[in-house]
Order: sequence, then C-alpha cells, then structure tokens
Amino acid sequence: MTNQIAGDLTLDRDALSCADDPVQQLVVRTAEPGTPSHNAPRLLTSWATTTDRSAADR
Repeated sequence: MTNQIAGDLTLDRDALSCADDPVQQLVVRTAEPGTPSHNAPRLLTSWATTTDRSAADR
C-alpha cells in the first residue's frame, strides 16, 4: 500500500562541482514557484512538525 502525501514532484536539478575535486558535487533541486511541486515541501514540513509534536505529547 502506497501513501502519497505530497504527490509527484517535478524538480529541476543543478550540480555544482568543486574545481579542486570534481568528484565532490553539491546537488540542488528546485521547483517552479507557484506550482504544486513548490508547495509540497511546505506541506510535508508542516505534516512532519505536527507528527513530531504529537509524539512529544505522549
């Protein structure tokens, strides 16, 4: 059974390599502002925060 809270995300990917060590990379994923993919991380954060608070109250 799959539970999708945020749904599918459409993200851009940028990878920045270090000139001294090209094996090392910083990968950044972003979403187009105003799209469901842009709003989904906020939804997940609020959902996770609510879940964490519920667990702390026990």
